[in-house]
Amino acid sequence: MSIKIKKCPTSNEKVPTKEDFLISASMHISDVQKGCAFIANKIIEAGINHDYTKITLIDDMMETVTTKSADEFYASKWYQEHITKERHHLHKCPDDVTLIDVIECLIDCVMAAMARKGDYTEGPMDIEILQKAYLNTAKMLKSKIILEDEKHHE
Repeated sequence: MSIKIKKCPTSNEKVPTKEDFLISASMHISDVQKGCAFIANKIIEAGINHDYTKITLIDDMMETVTTKSADEFYASKWYQEHITKERHHLHKCPDDVTLIDVIECLIDCVMAAMARKGDYTEGPMDIEILQKAYLNTAKMLKSKIILEDEKHHE
């Protein structure tokens, strides 16, 4: 999915008018809505695919959960595959981590804690992961933008 935007009319060299600013503001609001829709769709997609290895590898998961000690569980092939393939497990943070992964991690932690314990008391996210996620998300979003020449749309 690409996000088509047009060059801002107040970015040229002429002195902008009030009408130029109104047009520019409306265009910017529309552009931000498109970007938000793109990110929202990515978050929805993450939710749809959340913990898919618990389904696709159900037999391995059940064997691990029912036969392994805590130490064996965390070292098991299933668990290692689960936390490696599932991007939201940020203790195995992918190099291309995004804010979508961070949001899925947050939602996963809160939902699991509330369902299991009735409360959420997790600590803060690693600032380096947040910084990397921010930069990677900006890069991802930028890669989807097509800046159209306004001359083609008059």
